[in-house]
Amino acid sequence: MIDSPFLKLNDMNGPRNNRQDFPEAVITNQKAVLVVQEIELYKIIYIPDIPYRTVGDKTLHLNVLIPDAEEEEVKTYPCIVYVKGSAWMKQNLSGNIPQIAQIARRGMVIIEVEYRDVTIQPFPAQREDVLAAIQFLKTNASGFFIDPNNMFVWGDSSGAHIALFTGLKLKDDEELPTINGIIAYYPPSNLLVMNQDPTAATTGDAHSPEGLLMGGIAVDDDPQKAIWISPYYYFKQGIHYPPLLLAHGTKDRVVPFSQTDQLADRLVREGFDFEFYALKDADHGGWQFWTDDMNDKLQRFIKAHLV
Repeated sequence: MIDSPFLKLNDMNGPRNNRQDFPEAVITNQKAVLVVQEIELYKIIYIPDIPYRTVGDKTLHLNVLIPDAEEEEVKTYPCIVYVKGSAWMKQNLSGNIPQIAQIARRGMVIIEVEYRDVTIQPFPAQREDVLAAIQFLKTNASGFFIDPNNMFVWGDSSGAHIALFTGLKLKDDEELPTINGIIAYYPPSNLLVMNQDPTAATTGDAHSPEGLLMGGIAVDDDPQKAIWISPYYYFKQGIHYPPLLLAHGTKDRVVPFSQTDQLADRLVREGFDFEFYALKDADHGGWQFWTDDMNDKLQRFIKAHLV
């Protein structure tokens, strides 16, 4: 296996026989059961804490999950940039590693991105960090075994809010990296009205997650700023946006289901390409999002938008 300036994939000890005509073993034991597995899944190499950006005195890191191919030739994979939710506070970057590894095992590099939390800097710092990570990965794609022409962004909760913004321009003349598709699980999308949903847990005050994202300002005290930090209002006919997959649980106790339901209504009105999965009885981040069925849907979405 080849070396990378960022990571080394081959964790095998001892010599390896690399003959091109390496023979398959002859089974002689009568109790042996030959198992033929048709679906290829990869072992995953996990490399944490790779620095990608320093802002002031804060160094931000990537966690890397990469398929460990057994063949010797150089191989690249589609890449998913994953943004872990945290109510925009400090992320627990190890929290979903076992779950996202199941997607990586299907033959995709997954890069988990650390962003600056709101105690360091309010929005759009988190978006700036994720966009910087995407550019870093495109520039250094070969070092991560990434196909730079096939990159997706996936986020959950507040991470999904930031993922949505990686395809939306805050300014008309802003240049955004090319992204094949965006996956948003239970995203806060319209922070102006989130606290008005009867199932909402948030108050929208200056100390609420969205208030802190605004810089310690209550939503009702600055509605225009709440609109500015809400992806919902940016989806307008005529803008380019990558294909989008949305998923939200019908019993979400953190981000109301209406946040994605109403976003989907707007996407229909404005003519955007998207898929929307409403997961029955699923709570915020519940097990229903991490089943083989949902992973199949995510994989099909990615395969449909490869170039």
